[in-house]
Amino acid sequence: MKKFYFPLHTVLNYKQQVLDNLRNEQAQIISDIVSAEKRIEKLEGQDRDWSGRLQEKRVQGMSVLEMGTYENYLNNLRARERLEREALVRLEERKEEKRKEVVAAKTETASIELLKDKKMAQYEYQVQKSEELFIEEFVSNVRSRSIREEQAL
Repeated sequence: MKKFYFPLHTVLNYKQQVLDNLRNEQAQIISDIVSAEKRIEKLEGQDRDWSGRLQEKRVQGMSVLEMGTYENYLNNLRARERLEREALVRLEERKEEKRKEVVAAKTETASIELLKDKKMAQYEYQVQKSEELFIEEFVSNVRSRSIREEQAL
């Protein structure tokens, strides 16, 4: 019997590549989220550190210029932290969108794979029936030959 042929094989390969690409993009977004969270933690740590320094300097006494410098720096840190948090929110939204895309691509790929499995099962059933028919014909031919030989004797 002929070899199994699945007409949607190229489509399945394409869908699998799309799924793999989407998963890679999703992994990159997750990596970006982790990096953003680390940057936020670092900025929070710097804020606590510099706020503590400012408190110490206030207790010890400091000039208005120094206090303004500290305040400006802290405001800058907080503004950067706010921007990082906004970027993190956008990354989280992209992650959710990408997750939906991955689920849709996975569903498409799974449906084509299911169809392939059904076609493969049909093919295997036909191969089995064909082999059974061949064996049956072979046995029948052997019997009829042996009967003819017995009758000829």
